[in-house]
Amino acid sequence: MTLNVVAVAAILVLPVAIRGSQHPDDPPISQAPNGALVERGAYLMGTRVRLLAWDATRGHGLARLEKALASLEQTEAELSTWRSDSAISALNRSPVGAAWNAPADLCRVLGELSDWQASSGGAFDPSIGRLLQAWDVHGQGRLPSPQELTRARAASGFRQLRLDSVGCTVTRLGDVALDAGAFGKGEALDRLVPALGDGPWLVDLGGQVAATGAPPGLSGWPVGIAHPLARDRAHMEVTLRTGSLSTSAGSERDLVVAGQRVTHILDPRTGGPAAFRGSVVVWHQRALAADILSTALFVMGPDEGLGWAAARGIAACYLVADGVEAVSMRATPAFRRSVLFSTQGPPR
Repeated sequence: MTLNVVAVAAILVLPVAIRGSQHPDDPPISQAPNGALVERGAYLMGTRVRLLAWDATRGHGLARLEKALASLEQTEAELSTWRSDSAISALNRSPVGAAWNAPADLCRVLGELSDWQASSGGAFDPSIGRLLQAWDVHGQGRLPSPQELTRARAASGFRQLRLDSVGCTVTRLGDVALDAGAFGKGEALDRLVPALGDGPWLVDLGGQVAATGAPPGLSGWPVGIAHPLARDRAHMEVTLRTGSLSTSAGSERDLVVAGQRVTHILDPRTGGPAAFRGSVVVWHQRALAADILSTALFVMGPDEGLGWAAARGIAACYLVADGVEAVSMRATPAFRRSVLFSTQGPPR
């Protein structure tokens, strides 16, 4: 049995045919008499999203996907920095020194972000909006002057935010701006779980994938992870049955300005582009944690990040490009225990 409808991501998760053990003359799983695989697509949170669900009937499956899309739209209205009317944009515009009333979900998320920022030693820090602007990461890229970089660093960091979790207020102590690029997708995927329920489903939100279960006869959803230097070519296949996979990499999204590489992932600790040139894959039961961790570990790089992740039981692996073709995989014990995977070549 082969199913041609599978998860596709714009950047790092590639199409992989779903294979099963049915007889070749049996109907495709999408036409099987005991259920149907349904799919929806949209453009949300500045990226493409693809949703798949297995259900007893096509109509019920599509209704689940509509609920999931509504959940994603609600999250976008709160967390998208691309929208001027979002809650996080309102926070970034709030007067310095004035308490801003945060929605309950955002209040909770900010508390978690603060904890992750501290535990990662600052490798993860979403309050770097001014640094992103200084490097023009979301545009054509630029090299800030030393003075501009100093100002941007001074206006970045969670020390610039005072959180009151009881009253759900946030006070900007300086001209700090939050960016949801390192946590927004994960939070959005976690929020749609109630809408999709327990039946098998998979959602690909611009390269981060979350899933529960799998269509009948399959051990999980096969997901292709791209070669770290060629995002249109699969290097590794992962079988995902539960939780979320998040991949962080530079690859083709990196910019070159005046001969200098400007990756879209900045190191909050230095204020400059992260130095690592491969990719990081993280599995976690919670999509928010996977999203945050893949960014933090990319910033740390393999030498620092592998030890940090292994000490905390985190399922992570680095794909390190040793040249145009050669790739070595360096994984934590938790990744090798928790994730079913195969590579296009033997991992080293």
